[in-house]
Amino acid sequence: MKIRFLLIISLFFQLAFGQSAFVLKKNKKLSIPFTFVHNLVIIPVEVNGFMMNFLLDTGVKETMVFGKSLGDIDSSIFKNKLQGLGRNEGIDAVLAVNNRLLIAKKMEDKDHPIFILDNEHIDISSRIGVEINGILGSRFFADYRIEFDFLKKRIIVFPHGETPKSWSKMTILPLDIKGNRPYIDIAIQQDESQIHGKALIDMGNSDAVLLLLQRIEGYQVRFPFITDYIGQGLNGEIYGLRNRIKQLTLGPFTMSFPLVAYPESESVQNAKIINERIGSIGNELLRRFKIVFDYPNSQIYLKKNREFDKFYYLNMSGLELIHDGVEWEKQEVPVTLKNDGSKEISFDNKVQFKFVLKPLFKIDIVRPSSPAQLAGLMVDDKILAINGRRASSYSLEEINNLMKSEEGKEIRMKIERNGQTKEVRFILKDPLPFDHE
Repeated sequence: MKIRFLLIISLFFQLAFGQSAFVLKKNKKLSIPFTFVHNLVIIPVEVNGFMMNFLLDTGVKETMVFGKSLGDIDSSIFKNKLQGLGRNEGIDAVLAVNNRLLIAKKMEDKDHPIFILDNEHIDISSRIGVEINGILGSRFFADYRIEFDFLKKRIIVFPHGETPKSWSKMTILPLDIKGNRPYIDIAIQQDESQIHGKALIDMGNSDAVLLLLQRIEGYQVRFPFITDYIGQGLNGEIYGLRNRIKQLTLGPFTMSFPLVAYPESESVQNAKIINERIGSIGNELLRRFKIVFDYPNSQIYLKKNREFDKFYYLNMSGLELIHDGVEWEKQEVPVTLKNDGSKEISFDNKVQFKFVLKPLFKIDIVRPSSPAQLAGLMVDDKILAINGRRASSYSLEEINNLMKSEEGKEIRMKIERNGQTKEVRFILKDPLPFDHE
């Protein structure tokens, strides 16, 4: 298969974008299970016959694929550059047109534009422990009403004209759709005064709240706060500050003591931001609701779920771990025999061996003055065991949940550094204490 490279021309770019649309086959509602890892929604999508994992992101307009995952495409290619949050100047991309996307065999776009990125610059998979091949943005949301149930981990796409009775019990709030991205009015409060503005609803953001200090006149980040790694954007890694605020109000809903990330000015300077925007709300906040996105009517439906009042916990260890490849590990399993085809009989003193592929983990970031840093842990330390269990028996999500599980919990780690093993202990401590009783 050949790929044609063409110089980008504005008219061609607009025509390619204007022809794309998802269609529900037989105009029937579609249920799509999703994986929810590290507060990110991931669904399988068939792209030109290849099954791939896509992160759903309301914060981006374009569909993007990390190039080495896709290989050759029968398509025309336009050169372009994408901008977003991060310290760098942007990322080069090529636009592939005439692609066929199929979701759950029933939602199809036969002429879908895809930006192909070099995946060496964006490493989502190693940070969340699940393979991510691309990002699916506003085109997924544009034409249908789409319900997210974070408890059941299910998405339902509703055909035109169908309105479930259960929606009558949900709160409807207006959306401001600009540049194919959804914005909503919020109010934030650190003390007694409220600050009002628009927030991007950003499902590609795993945090609860992100505020842009450059857009809020006179705003000061209140103590206690920490300097922290915030995440990864199109322009590279994002660093900044974190603290808690007293509350955030969204329509009739008030969320107490949410964690807030403040990206440094260097990470924001190249991003395109609308004038009224003061920040974003991400999935750590959104997952506390049942949500219906209704882009066609510029509105959103919200209903609290049982997660709504749960406290916003931070990773208290100060560690950011990433995958460091995989290895084959020998496991012992009991021998099980069938007796007359009716039941199984296990023999505890007899074992057979099987070999399974297990993940390896290493430390990517250590927050200064954190429990992990004070215990002597360092970047590039390999994690061998946690609390007496092999590290390979954990998923990355399980490790992250452990690190924000309970203040005062002891964490024991066995690590490898420069070929030498070492054992360390530390106690989880919330660096942003707030009276939430």
